[in-house]
Formats: sequence, C-alpha cells, structure tokens
Amino acid sequence: MSQPSQQDKVTAELRRAIVAGEFARGSFLPSSRELALRFGVVRNTVMAGLGPLVEEGLVESLPKRGYRVIGAPSAFEVVWTQGGQLLPAGEEELGHGGELRAEIRQAPGPVARLLQGPDGMTVAVRSTVHRYAGAPWALREFCTPRSVADVARRLLEPEGVDEERLLAEHGLGQDGIRSCWSTRAATADEARLLKSGSAPVHFIQRTGFHQGQPVFCELTAIRADRVHLSRSAGNPPEMPET
Repeated sequence: MSQPSQQDKVTAELRRAIVAGEFARGSFLPSSRELALRFGVVRNTVMAGLGPLVEEGLVESLPKRGYRVIGAPSAFEVVWTQGGQLLPAGEEELGHGGELRAEIRQAPGPVARLLQGPDGMTVAVRSTVHRYAGAPWALREFCTPRSVADVARRLLEPEGVDEERLLAEHGLGQDGIRSCWSTRAATADEARLLKSGSAPVHFIQRTGFHQGQPVFCELTAIRADRVHLSRSAGNPPEMPET
C-alpha cells in the first residue's frame, strides 16, 4: 500500500483539527508560512493540501485574506420509510432539492437492469442535490423509461414536481417497491458535489413497479459522515435527546 504524500498528511491533519474544533468556525487558519513551519513542508505543499478542504466545504478561500474556517457540517437523522423513501427526521416530504436537472440520456447498465431494459436504453433522468443546514447531504437521480416520460411529460421539465404522484395521475401509480441499501466509496463526482472528501456514501437503489413492470428507479448517494439512517415500525416512542 502506498504511503500518503506530504500534501495528504497536511490535508488530513488540518481536517482533523477543524472537525475537532481546534480552529473556531469563522476564524482564519494560520498563514501558509506558519502552517509550513508547523508541518515541516514547503508553502506550495500547504497550499495543495488546503485544496481538498475547500472542495469539502470545511474552509473557504478569501483573496488577500486567507482561509476562513466554515467547519464540519452537523450530522442529523434521516428516516428510511417503509416505502423506501428518505426523509430528514420530522419532515413529511423530501422536497425538490436544488440544482434540478432534467435530461434524456442512455441508461448505464445498472439503471437498465433495474428498469428491466437493454443496456443503453433511453431514459429520462431528474437529478437533484439535497441540502440540510446549508450543506449537501444527498444526490438523487430519478430515472424513468422514455416511454413513461412521454406519458408524464412534466418529468422532462426541470421543475419541482412530486414524480410518484405525477405518475399516479397518469395511471402509472406504483403497486410495488423494491429497495436495496449498500455503502461504498464515493465516486469523484459524488465527492465533489457532496463536498465529502474521502467519506464513504450510503447508496440506495429504489425501483417502483406498476402491474409488474418497472416505471421508475431512484438512485440516492448519501454522505455517510453526515447522516444517521433510522427505520421504525409500529408506533415507537420518540428517541430521547442526546
């Protein structure tokens, strides 16, 4: 196994210090010269080591002022419902998220298999980034076969809609759900959009069926370091505050 570089060590140590609260939220990190002396490296190595922390949203770069600490986003509870939906605890719906995109594309193999179609089948994809307390925690893609989107045409528009309700209004309401949960390393794009650095993601695949045929699949990548997933049945008492 390769040894971490000096740049990686700078990144890891500063990340640890920020998460531990050694640098207060809103304060500025020491200058690159001071950090270079602290870590026994050159200033270019320090600057390179700060880059991933900016991408993760732990610090922000302010020209001519330095690097200000934003701090690690707080963790919170997300409920995984019996229907396989994800909801921040206490909320009745996930919401439409931000940076909504709607596009037609060819489905990669995993999506095509969930929709029981051939590799490269044409699908409509709705992509969103979900945030909590201002920081991203989940990426969601809602995919439907092009034939389904041609019926429920609002799926093709980049506007906030309840996709499952829309399908039901067009006679394609789900009568079956299959969900699958796993944990894996984040892809480069997921890490960038979630500002999660090296943190793993929970990955949930959810497929909805109408009369035995898949009408949508939902793919959600969740920052494992921000989210506590929970699931309950019946009428349990509320968890005490910790």
